[in-house]
This record gives sequence, structure tokens and C-alpha cells, in this order.
Amino acid sequence: MLKKISYIVMTAAAAAAFIYAQAPGGSGRGRSGAGGGGGRGAISYSQANPDHTITLRFRAPNAKEVVAIGEIDGKDHPMAKDDSGVWSVTIGPLAPDIYNYQFRVDGVVAMDPQNQNVKLGFGGFPSASMIEVPADGGPAFDDAKPVPHGTVRFETYESKTIGASRTLWIYTPPGYDKSTAKYPVFYLLHGSGNWDSSWVLTGRENYIMDNLIAEGKSKPMIIVNPLGYVQAGVGTGPIRDSDLPAATGGRAPAGIGGRPFGDDLNDIIPYVEKNFRTLKDADHRALGGLSMGGGQTISIGFPHTDLFHYLIIMSMGAQNADTTYPEFFGNPAQTNKTLKLLWLGVGKDDNLVGPQAKALEATLVAKGIKHVYSVTEGRHEWVVWRHALYDLAPQMFK
Repeated sequence: MLKKISYIVMTAAAAAAFIYAQAPGGSGRGRSGAGGGGGRGAISYSQANPDHTITLRFRAPNAKEVVAIGEIDGKDHPMAKDDSGVWSVTIGPLAPDIYNYQFRVDGVVAMDPQNQNVKLGFGGFPSASMIEVPADGGPAFDDAKPVPHGTVRFETYESKTIGASRTLWIYTPPGYDKSTAKYPVFYLLHGSGNWDSSWVLTGRENYIMDNLIAEGKSKPMIIVNPLGYVQAGVGTGPIRDSDLPAATGGRAPAGIGGRPFGDDLNDIIPYVEKNFRTLKDADHRALGGLSMGGGQTISIGFPHTDLFHYLIIMSMGAQNADTTYPEFFGNPAQTNKTLKLLWLGVGKDDNLVGPQAKALEATLVAKGIKHVYSVTEGRHEWVVWRHALYDLAPQMFK
């Protein structure tokens, strides 16, 4: 189904170490401060405050320096230690949203041991704790609301391309199991340091879609989240040498054009269309992703407009795209006739891929390719991508 094409995916560095400095015996949430009995008793914890600030706390009596870092406001925040050994800092006010944070303790990155809300990750984008600044006036666009809910399914399929059992996280819209209707499909890809679960567990795609559908703003659709790396599915069996990070001589990145991940869509798409009630044509098939997934969308989607008539590129771009994809850019009239939506978005302070996004947008303009270009607040972070899904989903499958 897909041509033998290749695309270079960013590789992750070795996973960061995590420190759990809370003394044994503490669990749950309580008043801030050091409890008696070596940490047993009152627990120090992080919290969102009524004035939209957040107070982060970390108990490390013997540490010399603790700094709050992460996807907050683009800055590092040195913390101060009280007499009980609890370090704290108050940050903000911040816009109501979900923020990722970690602690750098004497140079070593640590998660918050008293926060059960976790963003899974590894390598250059390691796991982090999450904290939400509540929206004024009720639940936000990505919170669970009392509306009909869809279902998130965890599927395992056999990949002939990669030679392993692989996994998919699949969202089906409200009423799917009681209906005989067929639905369009959005193949939504994660970024480097994320997993196939990230769009659900960190991105809250299911609640975003539930709310949009309940408000009549979006067409019901199936969303498929594949694993974007060239390896077996996470947790499907023993780790193979070929699944180890490339830095150790193991797992290789996908090649230019998406190979072999792009070729794996030869197994994914038939699996989805066999096991779910889908509309099996390009007018009802979308491909999109964030960061690395946005790069995969470019390198797979641009040469395959016969398969995907909706292309969604979040926080990614390309230099000299017109020479890399001559068929896509060489006949603008045909490309514009074929595509239903080409959406490109980036945070205005994204210093990681901002130049590439601007370069791609400039090429699209110069070649007369119709597209939507969205520049929002934010950097290279989940705050941007949650809002992007909320903004673009109503534009799909009209």
C-alpha cells in the first residue's frame, strides 16, 4: 500500500534517573511540611492555588540544590528549603491548563513522588509529573464532563514489516457499540519520547473528542494511535536487542519517508478496517501527528495523497520540501483538488522546530498549496498539542 520511502526520526537519549527523596511511609496528600517519625505523618505535596499559581514541593533534607523544571513557563525555578527539609517554590499565575514538571535535585532529574498524575516518557523527554490549573467556571475543554463518552481500546496486531507483536490505542466515539454506522479514521501519531498511549494518557484525546462531539462541533470519528518506533509493542514480551535505544547499537530510527514505520501502515490500516466499522476511502482517512509524528506525517502523507486526504502537522516542518516532494509541490492544482485539509500548527515560542515550521509554511505559500497555518501561544509542549486537537478536529471530515 505504501511505497518504500524513508524518514529520519529523532532518537532518544538514555532514560533519565528518578529520585524518590520522600522518606518511607508517606503516601497520599496532606498538609505541607515534614511529618514526624522520619516522614510518616503530614506529607509535603504540590498544589494548584486559587489565584492560578502553583506551589511545587519536594522533600530532600540532604540536597544542596533543588530546581523546578519542565513544561511550565519556559524557565527554571530555584526552590527554597524550609527547616523541615522541604523545598518549595510558587510559580505563576498561569493560564488554566495542564503543566508537566520535574525536579532537578543536585543535577539529577526527579519526579514528584507525591503526585500520581504522570506523563510517561523516556530519553530526551523523560517521564514527568503533571499538575492542572483549573479553569474558571467549570471543567475545561480537555476535562471529563458529564456527556456521552467514547471508549478507548487497547489492541495488539502482528506487524509483518517489523516482525513483532505491536500495539494500538484506539478511540471509538460515543454510541459506537450500539450503532451500525461507519466512521472516518484519524491516524494520530505521537512524538519522540512518547508512546502509543500518550495521546490518551497525556493528551486526553478521548475527553477532547467526547466534549467536541457532545457540543456538536466535531464529526464522530475513530482515532488510531500507533507506536511510532521500529520495535515490538511496549509490554508485549521480553525486550529484544533490536528494541534497545539506537545509542546502544540496538533500535534503529525510521528511515527517510517513514520507513519502516511507514511500511507498517500496510499492516495497521487493514487491521483497523477489518476490525472496526470504518469508511474505507481517502476522503474519510486522516494522518497527523506531533513533533516526530508531524515529520512522519509529512514524509508519509505528502507522497501518499491517494491514501490520506487530511494531513495534520503539529510542531514540525521541513526545509526545501518542494525539492524533497516534487510530486506534491509540482502540481499545486492537483494537490489542492485532492486534499480536503492540510493543517500546520506550531507554538510561537517553539525554538526546537519553529524555523522548520516557518520554512514549510513559506514553501506552501510560494507554491500555492492551500493550507491552514496556526500559530498559538506555547513552546514544544503538550499544552500546544491538546489545544491543536481541539481546534482542528471540527475542521475534519466535513
